[in-house]
Amino acid sequence: MLLGVVMRATFTTIPVVIDNVAHSFGLPVSQLGILTTLPLLTFAIFSPTTSYVTRRFGMEKTLLGALLLVLLGSLLRVASASMLFVGTILVGIGIAFINVLLPATLVKFTPNKIGTYTSLYSTTMTLMTAIFQIIAVPITKTFSWQMLVVFLSVIVLLVVVTWILHMYVNVDLSANKRVQQTDNKTDQVHPWRNKYAWAMLVMAGIQSAVFYTSIAWVPTVAQRTGLSATQAGWVIGVMSLIGIPASMWVPSFLERANYKQRVHFMTGATGLWLIAIIMMYNTQAGLIWWLIVTSFIGLGGTAVFVYMVTSYAIRTRNPLESSALSGMAQTGGYLIAAGAPWAYGVLFAQLDSWFLQTTVMAVAIVIFICLMWFVERDETIFE
Repeated sequence: MLLGVVMRATFTTIPVVIDNVAHSFGLPVSQLGILTTLPLLTFAIFSPTTSYVTRRFGMEKTLLGALLLVLLGSLLRVASASMLFVGTILVGIGIAFINVLLPATLVKFTPNKIGTYTSLYSTTMTLMTAIFQIIAVPITKTFSWQMLVVFLSVIVLLVVVTWILHMYVNVDLSANKRVQQTDNKTDQVHPWRNKYAWAMLVMAGIQSAVFYTSIAWVPTVAQRTGLSATQAGWVIGVMSLIGIPASMWVPSFLERANYKQRVHFMTGATGLWLIAIIMMYNTQAGLIWWLIVTSFIGLGGTAVFVYMVTSYAIRTRNPLESSALSGMAQTGGYLIAAGAPWAYGVLFAQLDSWFLQTTVMAVAIVIFICLMWFVERDETIFE
C-alpha cells in the first residue's frame, strides 16, 4: 500500500501548484509543462532495464534502490530550477522500477492472493493521488510548495524505512541470492519474441495514451461546451474518485475468473470507456452530461488499468516472467502515452476542434478490445 502511494502522488501533485513553482523560480509556466511528460518518458526508457538490474541485485535490493532514487529526486526538486528537472527525472526512474516490479513482488510473496493485494495497492494509489491533489493548494497557500514537496518526501522516507524492515524481517537475502543465480542460468524469458507480449505492449500503450489524454484534455473540452473552470474541475475530480470501487473489486474478480469470464467482463468495461469517448462529440453538453462522461471514463479506464497490471501477475508463472512482461509492456505503453496528450493538443490548436483526435481515441479502444480477445486464453503468456 505504501508503494502504491509512491507510484503516482510523488509526480502528479506538483502540476496542481505549477503556477507557484514557476513564480518561485522566475520561469514561465510553459517551460514547466514538461514536468508531467518527463516521468512518462523515464518510465519508457528505464522499464526495459528492470529485468537485468533485478537479476543482478535481486528484487528487494532493486526496489530499495528505486525508493532511494525517488527520495533523493523528490528532495532535489526544491533546490533550484535545474534541480527541479533533475529531481523529476530521478523520481521517474525510481517509479519506473516500482511500476514493473510490484506485480512481480506479488507473484513472489502472495501468489495465492494476487487479486487482493493488487486491489490494495491500486486503490491506495488512486485514493492518495486524489487526496494529494486536493490538499496541494491548501498546503502551498499556508506554507509553500516547497513544504508540500518536503511532506511528500517524508512519506517516501517512511516507505524506505518500511521496506528495509521488510527486507530484514521477512526476506532471506542469502536464499534470494541462490535463487537469483539459478534464475540467471535458466533465464529463457524472451518477451520481445512473443506475439502475446507484443499485443500486451500495444494494449498498455492504448490504455496509457487514452487515459492520460483524457485527464489532460477533458477539462478543456468540457469548458468549450459551456462549463465553467470550477465545473470542469468537478468533472475531472469525479474521474479520479469514481475509479476507486473498480480498483478495489476488479483485480480480485480477474484472479478468480477464467479467461472467458475475464474477456467478457473486460469487453463490457472497455465498452463503457468507449461510450464515454463517443459522448465527447456533443458540443452542447452540460454539467450532468460531463459528469456521466467522466464517470464512465473513471470506471472503464480504471478497470482497464487494473486489468493490465493484474495480467502481468496472473498471466505469468513466476516473478522473472512477470517483471519481463511488465517491463516490456510498460516500455511501449509509456512511450506512446508521453506523446499522446501533446499530439491531441497540437491538433486541438490547429483545428480548433476535438473531433478528429477523439475519433482516434475511440478507434484505439476498439483495437484494444480486439487485442484483448487475441491475448486471453487458458495458457499463460509464455506457454
